[in-house]
Amino acid sequence: MMKTKRVRHILLVLDSAQPFHRAVMSGVGAFVRGSELDWRLSISKRLPEDLSGMDGLITDAETPGLELVLPRISALPGVFIASAASAGLAAAAPRVCADNAAMIGLAIAHLRENGVQYLAGFSLLRYQDMPWARERLEAFREQAGANPRLREAVSPPDGSTASMQDLDWVRALPTRTGVVAVNDSAARELLQLCEQAGRQVPRDIAIVGIDNDPLVAALSPLPISSVTQPAEEIGRKAAELLRRRLQRPLEAPAGLAIAPQGVQLAATSSKASTLVSGALEFIDAQLGRCIKAQQVADFMGVSRATLERSFLTQLGVTVHDELLRRRIAQAKSMLARRELSTSEIARHCGFRTQQYMHVVFKREIGLSPAEFALHAPQVGEAPE
Repeated sequence: MMKTKRVRHILLVLDSAQPFHRAVMSGVGAFVRGSELDWRLSISKRLPEDLSGMDGLITDAETPGLELVLPRISALPGVFIASAASAGLAAAAPRVCADNAAMIGLAIAHLRENGVQYLAGFSLLRYQDMPWARERLEAFREQAGANPRLREAVSPPDGSTASMQDLDWVRALPTRTGVVAVNDSAARELLQLCEQAGRQVPRDIAIVGIDNDPLVAALSPLPISSVTQPAEEIGRKAAELLRRRLQRPLEAPAGLAIAPQGVQLAATSSKASTLVSGALEFIDAQLGRCIKAQQVADFMGVSRATLERSFLTQLGVTVHDELLRRRIAQAKSMLARRELSTSEIARHCGFRTQQYMHVVFKREIGLSPAEFALHAPQVGEAPE
């Protein structure tokens, strides 16, 4: 008689609403299928009171209150996943986490390959107690070389205005600075600061985020280059470690730090071709003349279709969208200075009329030019 394999019941205490946890679960499932394991996977957002019938557990080391239930799960073979080696509970079980130092190293290498001369790091104050953010900032300090610039921005809750100190920091960055943002949300906020400060991305300042978060990418005004978090590989390795624990329960717990999968190239850091860079220089020089995409193509001596393909491939936007983005960025900077009237700013930035600038501002940023000027910190004035 053939001996049947015992079915293992494995509990994943992970939140499917979190992108990181979803990717980890996908990695666990891929390993189970690829290894033809007879596992029955259950998913729970919280740890159940009754764990009877469960053979193994995969959970997040950063789950709030996990230390209170640790005695209940200590006898159950388990593996922790985490966003940082220092996150959550001490190594009471094997843990698999992202190699944050390697992700920072990959971001720095990418920026240097794209010709930046200076390096800066950027985070947000709301992340100051996050283990993954601390590890990434420390890795940046260690790898960036001499005199790197580092900023933890105030990050206003509504996102409508920035502090004067944050804007001053962005304005003071030398041209051809590459900035490693602590994650994609920080990269998105830095991109908005650059627009308010009148700094061009990536010509003046190149930006690389971390995590390759699709939700942040969808909300960003410009596609963000980002180091891909190895979340699926974390799930695969967690499942592999759990299989070892089930096979060898007396083996000492192990820990793994998983290297990133690469950089997702986008408009905030990729080196533009001669065609695109020349077109951008022409746009900046002629921004106040109400030029359109066809005039840019005519100046560069190519068809509009060719120019559009190059912009979409290298910047992720159309020529029209880039023209509009630069007009808005220049108008924001001038509105914050409060030196000219709204009609003068509209004319200087290439909007056909003051009314058209009003329509564009309301559509693109949710504020009229007058409302933006009212909320923006004035240049040379400390924020309240």
